[in-house]
Amino acid sequence: MKAFSYHMPTRVVLGKGSAAKLGQYIQGERVLIVCDPFLYQSGAAQKLGAGLEGRVVEYFHEIEPNPSCQSVDAAAAAARALGAQTVVGLGGGSSMDVSKIVACLAGSQGSIYDYYSGGARTLEPRTVDLICIPTTAGTGSEVTNVGVFTDQMKGIKLPFVSDRFWPDTALLDPELTDSLPPAITASTGMDAFCHAIEAYWNKESQPICDALAVEAMGLILANIKRAYDDGADQEARGNMQLASLLAGMAFSQTRTTGIHAVSFPLTTEYGASHGTACSVTLPAFIRISGEGAREKMERLCAALGYAGIEELAAGVESLMVSMDMPVRLSQLGVREDALEHIAQVGLGAAIIQLTPAVMDQGTVTALLRSIL
Repeated sequence: MKAFSYHMPTRVVLGKGSAAKLGQYIQGERVLIVCDPFLYQSGAAQKLGAGLEGRVVEYFHEIEPNPSCQSVDAAAAAARALGAQTVVGLGGGSSMDVSKIVACLAGSQGSIYDYYSGGARTLEPRTVDLICIPTTAGTGSEVTNVGVFTDQMKGIKLPFVSDRFWPDTALLDPELTDSLPPAITASTGMDAFCHAIEAYWNKESQPICDALAVEAMGLILANIKRAYDDGADQEARGNMQLASLLAGMAFSQTRTTGIHAVSFPLTTEYGASHGTACSVTLPAFIRISGEGAREKMERLCAALGYAGIEELAAGVESLMVSMDMPVRLSQLGVREDALEHIAQVGLGAAIIQLTPAVMDQGTVTALLRSIL
């Protein structure tokens, strides 16, 4: 057995009503809650803040999907102006990712551009506490040290990995996911499945991550359609949030692979949601996974109740169709003449080489053509 290490310093609290206990984990008197416009306009963010009596609470609520570096710098400026001692990331992956780097930048005068996408500076130790509260069951960002941001000046979206990004506390409350629309339930849930399977077949995989990933995939296959069909199904909602957590704990150590690498241009250039951009290529990547991990993938198929790799790929594709998710690139507006460009951009992300198959211009383009 190869040597490995597993490190996740985040305190995890999961259960109904856990978000209401936020005050127990707050450090200091000045708190910035980072969220998207919907969570602010719906009053969900203010409800959370109202429970922090005796503290000064402000909100940065302009986080967009696939958050830009400009949004990061604006949120960091708000944190500095407040003198924030705790930053709370409330929402999906975008809000939580922004909260991670804002907690780092709150104690400095730098811009994200100083550290990200070729920046020359290294993040200093974080002096501001960081708490993440997911409102979707998908990204797992609450238990990773990764943030993904869009550099609009360069027109690229890349992951940013830093040990400064580990949240101090993750509060997972399944009740916060009850109001998710079916389409978001599907896309975020399949994003979690991608996290799990990419951690499992990853060239950097290890036994702890494998166990977490297999459990996560089993939970998703058993519960995602239930949650999609009936958002009030509390058991399914709770199981999906647990699955997202386990998948996040798995890929936090391994990173993701080709699915996520290829998703970057599909979000930045075609406007696809992150979960949709990932899952649209999922069946195709499953089919090629046997190239470098056949024995391991066959064990996974058996554990999940499938006869083999092709059956798993077909089963996942059928599940996606049943939730009205795109399974062809053309459904996202992609044309034949764009495939080589998408492949080239995907190959620019180092994580693509963690895929258990040959990843070069020819093979990636061919994979994309197979699902056009």
